[in-house]
Amino acid sequence: MPSILKGRSRGLAILSCLVAGALSAPQVARADSALQTVVPKTLTVAYRTDDKPVSFIEDGKPAGYIVEFMQDIGKELGLEVSFVSTNFESMVPAVKNQQYDTAAFGVLVTDERKAMVDFTKPVGYGEARLVSRKDAAIEKVQQAGGKTVAITRGSALIPLINGLAPDVSVREFPNVTASLNALMAGQVDGLFTGLATADKLIHQHEELAGSQMVTSGIAAFPVSKDNPQLLAAVDGAITKLMKDGTYTKLWTKWNPPSVEIPDDMYTEYPGMPHPEKK
Repeated sequence: MPSILKGRSRGLAILSCLVAGALSAPQVARADSALQTVVPKTLTVAYRTDDKPVSFIEDGKPAGYIVEFMQDIGKELGLEVSFVSTNFESMVPAVKNQQYDTAAFGVLVTDERKAMVDFTKPVGYGEARLVSRKDAAIEKVQQAGGKTVAITRGSALIPLINGLAPDVSVREFPNVTASLNALMAGQVDGLFTGLATADKLIHQHEELAGSQMVTSGIAAFPVSKDNPQLLAAVDGAITKLMKDGTYTKLWTKWNPPSVEIPDDMYTEYPGMPHPEKK
């Protein structure tokens, strides 16, 4: 009898361990399997190669503060992150058609885009600046009327500048590099782009000047309307990374001191830490 009881005890102990393992291990598996992605267990992310410091290519690899932020989101979701380069114009339609799960770029939320995709919680508040040559400086965006301004094809900044300077002539280019080349060659009078990119160009080229900053809207990540579970999971990861200081550290790492986190971000994510003063 004692040997039988001991055998039963050992059996119960083994069964207990198996049950405990079954309760813990599948929880992670279910978390992963519940997220339907373009490639199983992988977050496939579109990114731009030319929009430093947001999303660009460096030493042959994706880089930038939103690229790194997306990598951190992938870790939170337990997914590998695979970046695929694309142009801005096709980014949202491709997410809509589930070619990509999302994009490593703070896309401005507009009614037209909301009709195609869902958007995550804010990852920024769009701010833009007009860049011009110092020898023909445009000090205010509103003064661009009657002038020719370069903007990335498909950008939501096009209707913005049309509203601020109704007589402006917009020339669309495939990327910021092409717009900059046109500006430097005197083919256009200005270049209208996001604040961080504009400040980077001004810092790199002493012959360039910037206008005042204008607010362009909420920036967020696009997700297919057919994937609400992924949207909710990414939203949860964004909230955590905002509040634990990850976003703040990445912003400080990649942006010049003159480009500050918009105040609206601190309102959206109470408790989000401010950058440390140097």
